[in-house]
Amino acid sequence: MPQLAYRCYAKVNLTLEVLRKREDGFHDLASLVHTISLADDLLVDSASTLVSEVAGLDLTPETNLVTRAAKLLFEAADVSPGARLRLVKRIPASAGLGGGSSDAASALVGLNVLLGAGLAPAALTRLAATLGSDVPFFLDGGAARMTGRGEQLHALPPLRGQWLVLVVSSHAITDKTSRLYAALESTDFSSGGATERAASQLTRRLPLGEEHFFNVFSRAARSVFPDLSAVWAAAERACERRFFLSGAGPALFALAVDRADARRQASRLARTGLSARGVRTVGHARAAIRFRPSPPSGTLNRDPRARCLVVQW
Repeated sequence: MPQLAYRCYAKVNLTLEVLRKREDGFHDLASLVHTISLADDLLVDSASTLVSEVAGLDLTPETNLVTRAAKLLFEAADVSPGARLRLVKRIPASAGLGGGSSDAASALVGLNVLLGAGLAPAALTRLAATLGSDVPFFLDGGAARMTGRGEQLHALPPLRGQWLVLVVSSHAITDKTSRLYAALESTDFSSGGATERAASQLTRRLPLGEEHFFNVFSRAARSVFPDLSAVWAAAERACERRFFLSGAGPALFALAVDRADARRQASRLARTGLSARGVRTVGHARAAIRFRPSPPSGTLNRDPRARCLVVQW
């Protein structure tokens, strides 16, 4: 049994704005991001060498962010590069849901605990930022306003149990993010006001409605992903509500009234041939898994950055 086990949650971008293109070639963003219940599992155990395994997705060591995160932490903490990492993938890859980033953040946090490396939160954040713009958010998760390239975070009160309908279509585009940015026009840029208005709602602990959601890539994504326009239209027709793009897509989400409504809409979408599921917002990035009937030995419950979740194994 593993010494540490995490359920690593995905995210949706409730808003995503591009403010400007920077002189370094990157873009300044404003985004309201929230973790959701769709999750991968990451099992972390002691080993004499670094062993990385993935179930549910074919990943090479070069594209596996968990492996890269482990190597970064070993170097930063100056510890022997030994651990066994087993990743069970459920979050669709390259869908705008941040699965790889969530897994990488959990690897940093888990190895820091398992190895007793003692890296402070600020140090973990610096390591996370080198792995990707979304990774620092997943150290804590919940709700946050992102600015800069995505590395500047302002925590917000999370939505409590807001149910969503999630639709994910597959694609074979390897450079989707760069193509989406290249497809942006100056008229797509905005001031960040949509993100500020949505963040203000959460600050005042008020619900969010369709009028608060926005994604700068909504126009460009329809041209980059060949089938997205048809999927988008079919989803809105079947559920009789608006759907919104998450991140760089092609994942789409819509508000649901409650769990029953989310499941009902997902069933409707499944009957049209779309891959859909009901998910809810969660207020943290990961849950530490305790196993039933016999928990694993080791340091499973020592991690202060993870909530505890008991599951059958």
